[in-house]
Parts: sequence; structure tokens; C-alpha cells
Amino acid sequence: MDIPSLCGWPLTGSKEDGPKPPHVTLVQERTGVDGSFLLAVLLTNHLKSSRDNHVVLFTTHQNASHYAAACQKLTFNTSSALQSKHLCIVDMLSEMYNAPSDMSGPFMLQFVRQRLSELPLENTLVIVDDLTFYGVMQPADSDNALVGFAEDLVAHCQLQPSASLILKVNVAECYDRLCAHLTDMADTIVTLEPLPSGSYNECDGILTVHQKCPYPVLSALCEQPKTVLFKVQDRNVHTFRRGEAGIKNL
Repeated sequence: MDIPSLCGWPLTGSKEDGPKPPHVTLVQERTGVDGSFLLAVLLTNHLKSSRDNHVVLFTTHQNASHYAAACQKLTFNTSSALQSKHLCIVDMLSEMYNAPSDMSGPFMLQFVRQRLSELPLENTLVIVDDLTFYGVMQPADSDNALVGFAEDLVAHCQLQPSASLILKVNVAECYDRLCAHLTDMADTIVTLEPLPSGSYNECDGILTVHQKCPYPVLSALCEQPKTVLFKVQDRNVHTFRRGEAGIKNL
């Protein structure tokens, strides 16, 4: 099964009347797994789906060069997308370094708000990687500040029905309260975690997708999580289920 459709996103080349992407996707990343590959897959899929689509990516966990290289591995050249402004990568660590004064947590959050207010969000995917980084930069009352920031982003994207938002966070114990609030806001929750048995050469981790049902009466039927194993390869991300040939011990 391919990653985008597993996460509820329409595939490249799908019909216009196909499923619409989730409005808010929360990517929860546990220690030992790097979720940047998932963001790169969804980013390239969104840009390839339509010439009218745009992506705005705010990076902290990985830099802009990392994502450009990741997209290149997925056979997508970011150079033309950057030149045409269909792709905008804001490297927050670079912005901090080049800032005329210290850019603390509150100023960084305001910087993101300001950049988004300057951009049209029609057919735009907004990605924030990694939200918990801003909490580290703002240790005092960080949970409330980040929850308020996330609420602002969701409300801002809701002004444009064709806009989508992806938030990536680290699922450490110190972020339990933050993740609980973000889960309430999200339509789709994707959790990435390492294998409980340890590292394995042919598998990088476990990917679990939980999609909320818009109809409460049917929630027990359509909210069953989907779980697959994944391996990040040179040109794609391979997914497979437990028990397939070659992975009997998983």
C-alpha cells in the first residue's frame, strides 16, 4: 500500500472527484524514527497532483537541503518548484542565525504566523516540522503557547477550504499534554515508532494511521487504525504487513 493513500491523501493522477486530503494531519514521531521521509512523500505527492498546488514547509528538525535531497530521491526535482514559488521552504534555524537579534520562542512563532499571513493558501499544504522545537526555545509555559499557536494555524488554514496542514511532533512523555490537544484538532493521526524488538535491517519502523470519522454513530466502524511496516529505500518507501514473505519474525 502506498503512503499517501494510507494517510488519506489522493494519489498523483487521481480524479478530481476523488478523496480530498485531510484538513489537519498530525504526525507523531517516537524517538528512534525520523519522520522527515513521510513529509517528503506527502510534499511531493501534493505538488505532483496538480499544477495549481503549493507547499509551504517550515523546517527545524531537518534543514532545507535535506528535504531537497529527499525529494530528489523520490524523483522530484525541487529546483523548478522553488523557482516558480510552488514550493517555499523556510529554514527556521537559518532564520535564527541571520536574525539581527536573538529570535526566541515567541518571536519564532510570530515569524511563522507573519509568513503565512503574507501567502495565499489556496490549494496549499502547510507543513511545520518540528512543532516541539518551538517549545524547547520557549520553556516557560511552552504547552499553552504551542497549543495556542496550533489553534491559530488551524483557524488560519480553515479560512481557505482547499488548504491543508501537517504538524509533526515528538511523542516524548514531556509532550503528552501537547499531543493530547493536537490529537483533538487533527483529522488524521499518523504515528511513527521503531520496532519493539530493536533494529532490523529490512524494516525501519511501524507506521500507524488513525482517521477520525465525521459521523459519530459510525465511528466504531470507520475509525479502526491501519498499521504497516515501512522501509525507506533509495527511490521510494516500501510498506508491508506483518507476516509477509521475508519478515516472518516480525
